[in-house]
Amino acid sequence: MTFVEGCEECKRLSSAYEAATMEWFRLQGQLRIAEFSRDKEASHQIVAELNGTARRRQSLREEIEAHHLKVHSRTTTASNC
Repeated sequence: MTFVEGCEECKRLSSAYEAATMEWFRLQGQLRIAEFSRDKEASHQIVAELNGTARRRQSLREEIEAHHLKVHSRTTTASNC
C-alpha cells in the first residue's frame, strides 16, 4: 500500500488500517489460547470477531486504493517521470 507523506487522509487511513491489523493479531492470539483450552464457545466468538476485523481491513484496503487513485494518481505518475 502506498501512502503519501503530508496527506491527512493517507495518515488517517494508515492509522485505521494499522489499528485494525493490530486488532486482528490480538484476536489471533486469543483464538490460539481458546483453541488450546478447548473452549469452543470462546473460539466461535473470537472467529466471528476475526471475520469482522478481516472485513474492516479489506474495506480499508479498498478505501486506501480508491483514495490513492482519486487523489494521488496524477501526483505519483508525474513524480515518476
